[in-house]
Amino acid sequence: MTRFLLPFLLIFTCAGADRLADLPDPLVGTDSKYELSRGNTYPAIFMPYAMAAWTAQTGEGGWPYQYAKDNIRGFRMTHRPSAWTIDWGSFSLMPGTGPLKVLSDERGSKFRHANETARAYRYDVLLDDYQTRVSMAPTAHGGILRFTFPKTGPAWVVLDANKGGSSVHIHPESNRITGTNSLTAKGSTPGFALYFVAEFDHPFSTFGTWNDKGEKDTAKDRTGPHTGAYVGFQTANGEVVTVRVGTSLISLEQAEKSLKEELPKADIEAAAEAAARVWDHDLATIELQGGTADQRRTFYTALYHSLQFPRMLDETGAGGATVHYGLYDGKVHPGPMFTDIGFWDVFRAQFPLLTVINPSRNAEIMRAMVNTYEEGGWIPTWPNPIERNVMIGTHADSAVADAYLKGIRGFDAEKAYAAIRKDGAQPGTGVFDARLGIEDYLKLGYVPADGGVRESAARTLEYAYDDFCIAQMARALGKQDDYQRFMKQAKSYRNLYDPSTGFMRGRNRDGSWLTPFDPLDWGGVFTEGNAWQWLWSVQHDIPGLIELMGGRDAFIKKLDTLFSTTTDFKVGGYKQVIHEMTEAKLGDMGQYAHINEPVHHVIYLYDYVGQPWKAQKWASLVMERNYKPGPAGWLGDEDNGQMSAWYIFTALGFYPVNPGQPIYALGSPLFQRATIRLENGKKFTVETQRKSAGDIYVQSVTLNGRPHERPWISHNEIVSGGTLRFRMGPQPNEKWGTSGLPTPDETFAATKSH
Repeated sequence: MTRFLLPFLLIFTCAGADRLADLPDPLVGTDSKYELSRGNTYPAIFMPYAMAAWTAQTGEGGWPYQYAKDNIRGFRMTHRPSAWTIDWGSFSLMPGTGPLKVLSDERGSKFRHANETARAYRYDVLLDDYQTRVSMAPTAHGGILRFTFPKTGPAWVVLDANKGGSSVHIHPESNRITGTNSLTAKGSTPGFALYFVAEFDHPFSTFGTWNDKGEKDTAKDRTGPHTGAYVGFQTANGEVVTVRVGTSLISLEQAEKSLKEELPKADIEAAAEAAARVWDHDLATIELQGGTADQRRTFYTALYHSLQFPRMLDETGAGGATVHYGLYDGKVHPGPMFTDIGFWDVFRAQFPLLTVINPSRNAEIMRAMVNTYEEGGWIPTWPNPIERNVMIGTHADSAVADAYLKGIRGFDAEKAYAAIRKDGAQPGTGVFDARLGIEDYLKLGYVPADGGVRESAARTLEYAYDDFCIAQMARALGKQDDYQRFMKQAKSYRNLYDPSTGFMRGRNRDGSWLTPFDPLDWGGVFTEGNAWQWLWSVQHDIPGLIELMGGRDAFIKKLDTLFSTTTDFKVGGYKQVIHEMTEAKLGDMGQYAHINEPVHHVIYLYDYVGQPWKAQKWASLVMERNYKPGPAGWLGDEDNGQMSAWYIFTALGFYPVNPGQPIYALGSPLFQRATIRLENGKKFTVETQRKSAGDIYVQSVTLNGRPHERPWISHNEIVSGGTLRFRMGPQPNEKWGTSGLPTPDETFAATKSH
């Protein structure tokens, strides 16, 4: 697994730069709160896509770490994918000195950011109150923590097995604490638990357990709603206590197996270096030259974010085979499994990014999706760890179709198609009920606003897009009847366009429009946005949308107005200000709200109507304004890597407007040279010639030395390798790239001809 690593590292070494693994900044996005998101991230220390992640913990709930706080209360093994989700199967470790303190509100210590270092592969901090230095590094299923104590009498470590049902068992003869945490989502299989084993390299001088009231004893075992353990040590000045951790969803024995295989020695330096090498390798997929130091760090921070989810739950069984715990039946099965991913966010760019930089990982996730379908009957839309039915649509349909249309194989395409076809043809069951209102949608051609289903207009638009994706895969598999059926359903968006207002609107069962209507109203029939933002959610049929809106000139005028109109908002159906409203106004781009996903493709719609220079302008401005370094440098939720994936694509100079159609709209590349080291051994390089940073407009483009007049590139052209060269200037060239983009039918016909 060292493919491409050495040459790229030599580039950075010769330039005197940090190693690649040191470029991502895990603290970016951490200066967030409920009222205002600057990324809504925590400084996650993890291996790409791994089951385990770690973070310093400054609080409880959705924001485990907030940069503005100065008190650390634990070092948490976390499975939290978002501030708005649960942290299933978690536990924390916290060292201290002096009188024993077990509850999180009492055991914390002041710290200073000057004494804190966060890397993707390692975290270090000095706890001021205890004068104890903490270091931690991750493995795929666990991690290692080192506590360097001062000269003291009693030193201790508290293990907090957290709420949701937990157990702890102390084994003084082997210097171990084992246990479980059973916090999971409603509807999970009985018996669900995260098993952990924590092995110390020092004998315990004292030990005991505690409960959520802080009541302590000297027992070895405790089970309850919220339990914990403590162990004590006699330490000298500078004495180091190291703890190795292994976890499993299958059994304690499996957790011990992971510990033995991943951390054979209590050596944090070796573990951190091993993790750093993995990061060096995975970040080396894209080589950058040019740009500022901040821009390069922002790019690799975005790539770090994009490699965290989905969380793969693969474990190694007997004989080295991959196995997983079945989240929907409680059994152990062969093959991969995934969780902690919001398809509503990531179908737009994060999954398409995988098809370019890591198609084998994409295929593994497709296999995991099929496994979920076979074990649970459906593919989840937002598993955490099981289906949560938050957000709208069934956008795994997009991820599956996009992968298949781009030639990714290595998974059972027929079963995958059966799963996504089911999404578009019948109501969900049990915890899988993502397409609320599907009966009316199939009967009326839209989800009615008075049918008891919230966000009805947004649902209709996204169901129509998902049906387009199902149709594309049906056609690729030769299922022509299904293709015709789902393409008809994909036209359902047309039923919500009101020409008298020029917007998509909520519609009642009888066909009348929902009133009153104000395009600035958030919520109601829309999801986390308003009519201005949701008007454009027809990425699968832009020509059809242009025709509905009165033609090309009217479309351009409306698109221009999106960016130039007022930044004001009205709370609408939410009845109160939500953080997205505040962030959208701070973005200061009219009603374009880059802080949330529904508009992420909209800038590139200018390419479709022959005015790509406007896409170049706005894409450059968003990169500049919304993606700055530092804990408060970003604006809006990171959302499982989607916000980052948008930046990665846009900085490279191309973007997947319509996943399910294997083409990309061209924009304004950021770096002098960006080289993607493809899995097939080839390279795809984007070169940019500019005289100054203000040269954001495309003057001309060549592909492999030949003039490239169209504002798009195909997936096949990228993965075939080559060089896309942009010549940039300070003023628009309104003669380049005016031909628009092909329709999905034209793309499919061209693919078949090759």
